[in-house]
Amino acid sequence: MSPKAFLGFSIVTIVVIIAAAFSIVSRYEVDTNGSSQARLLPGLTDRVNDVTEIVYQDNEQMLTVRRDGESWGIVERANYTVDPEVVRTLLVSLSEMRQGEPKTRVKDRYARIQVQDVDAADAQSMLLTVRADESVVGEIIVGRESREVAGAAGIGRYVRKPGEDRAWLASGRLDVPSSVKAWVKPEFMHVASERIATARIVHPDGHVMSIKRAAPKSSKFLITDLPKDATIKYQSDIDNIADGLDHLELEDVARPGEREFPADKTIKTEYRTSDGLIINAESYETEKVTFWGKFSARAADDIEDAETAEKIKKEAEAINAKVSDWVYQLPSYKYRYMTRRVDEVLEKPEDKKS
Repeated sequence: MSPKAFLGFSIVTIVVIIAAAFSIVSRYEVDTNGSSQARLLPGLTDRVNDVTEIVYQDNEQMLTVRRDGESWGIVERANYTVDPEVVRTLLVSLSEMRQGEPKTRVKDRYARIQVQDVDAADAQSMLLTVRADESVVGEIIVGRESREVAGAAGIGRYVRKPGEDRAWLASGRLDVPSSVKAWVKPEFMHVASERIATARIVHPDGHVMSIKRAAPKSSKFLITDLPKDATIKYQSDIDNIADGLDHLELEDVARPGEREFPADKTIKTEYRTSDGLIINAESYETEKVTFWGKFSARAADDIEDAETAEKIKKEAEAINAKVSDWVYQLPSYKYRYMTRRVDEVLEKPEDKKS
């Protein structure tokens, strides 16, 4: 190849490389913020600190998170306290989302990417409305998450603005709190399992399950008044009763008057710690297979050491101050721990035959 031809070929090659590089940069639109695309909710960006209300809606529920001074609460849950970090993270994520790639305008295709109107039959979409005082500063239908997103973020959401036909694959991470538990600090009680000395469970039919720790330092519990010739099937089913109050979290919450605890369904459980804290729980299972509980605490009357008695009294007062005005939807496994029956943990005749 002659020097002149080689030079011409080199110039063409350089031009192609530069064009390809420009194409890649344009496609991924990367800058110091991760993207140079238009913001998804431009009206929110400059007013993040002014936001006073966030409304979450889906096909089954609406949750209104409203600001009161420096705190936030869920209106539909008697203003139960919201974790401010959840609010901050959501608002920052929304304000940084980029509009991204245009997608379908065809209504019949919305379900595939979950951007239907939330009141549509079987809709799996979520609607977020953000207000600053009375003004709407952001409103978006949030659909399915996608990792097929160009740019530094590498993750996005299918979205659609209410009243508009066009759906978009917006760029940026957006985790939407879609339940009461996700908006709040879910742990409402913690009595470490290592502290539990005894537990007594009384069922509406009069059945009683009582356990006690085998020894002060033992992790094993024994059933008191165990029937003769009875064989324990799984020791863990007894031991984990003591875990009932350990890092206990809510699924949902209500005021006491909003939940009736039927006498024929309510199970009463009393836990006592080795240092004299007593927790009383009442719980029941609804027809919809959800589990609700209410709690109270007190210091035992027979604590001998005055200093310990005062300490436990203060602990009980702190627990009551937190739980007395609420009833809680419980995780199913915690409910099972708190409501065991003796016959559930024993080997049955058919078990022994097999």
